[in-house]
Amino acid sequence: MSQSNAPAPRKINPPHYFLFALLLMVGAAQLPWGRGLLPAPWPWGGLVPIIAGVAISILAARQFGKAGTNIVPLTQSSALVTDGMFAYTRNPMYLGLVLTLAGAAILLNSVWPWLVLAAFLLVIRLHFVRHEEALMEKTFGEQYVAYKGRVRRWV
Repeated sequence: MSQSNAPAPRKINPPHYFLFALLLMVGAAQLPWGRGLLPAPWPWGGLVPIIAGVAISILAARQFGKAGTNIVPLTQSSALVTDGMFAYTRNPMYLGLVLTLAGAAILLNSVWPWLVLAAFLLVIRLHFVRHEEALMEKTFGEQYVAYKGRVRRWV
């Protein structure tokens, strides 16, 4: 496949958006309105999705490493990873980031971080997932189309 047909790799990638979203969440949680959604100690339950999200992202990244394929978004992949976590979700690394941010929103115990999470999801979907799926289809053809038919985008 010609690289000229592929979208150009981004200089700002999902981990950058993740860190920016996390900082925005912490700042937004300081706003006076919309705080204290859950009584103590329930906000500490946010640690569960944080731990799960980090674990999922790390394990999925390791799967890419074992397969010897590129982890950088919007770049040519050399292998279609369909086992392990990729048998349940086509985007486990993004799912891990979303779970981590959802856990942070619970932990911050404010309505505002949830709006940041929604914006993060939108950015990931429109600027990465949509283009990655098209690139994967061009790269792997029917094999990827069949995989897409078996495995959901998120969960």
